[in-house]
Amino acid sequence: MLDKMKSMFTEPVAETAAPQSDALHIAAAALLVRAAQIDGQMDAHETKLLERLVGPHFGLDDQAAAMLIDEARHAAEEASDLFQFTNRINSHFGEAHKIMLVELLWQIVLADGVVDDYEANLMRRVAGLIHVTDQQAGQARKKAEAALAEGSA
Repeated sequence: MLDKMKSMFTEPVAETAAPQSDALHIAAAALLVRAAQIDGQMDAHETKLLERLVGPHFGLDDQAAAMLIDEARHAAEEASDLFQFTNRINSHFGEAHKIMLVELLWQIVLADGVVDDYEANLMRRVAGLIHVTDQQAGQARKKAEAALAEGSA
């Protein structure tokens, strides 16, 4: 029995499994998905914005971006907390990339024109967990507001 349990951790995953996106991309995209879903609904505008942001910012074509978003949705639904995502981001992102992620999160949160308490709380928690200061997060919000204003103009 111990050998069977040990083999679960040492045997490679079967080659028939669907290809997985990069774990770091999934972590960042899962936070974006969580931001879109946190207010209880992910409207069409948030979904389109998520699709529009993920591809170019992650260097992916449309098909790879769609696959990443699906994987990120699954990861976000399965996660009980944010730490598994923010820990990976802390390990691999520099300060500039963390601030860019906060800006992207703000774009998702601001997409529907309303920042509810759950969204504001999520932004504070994520910024704190990835060590982005309040000042940096505020600047990222202003950039996100400007980017959304440009996109809708």
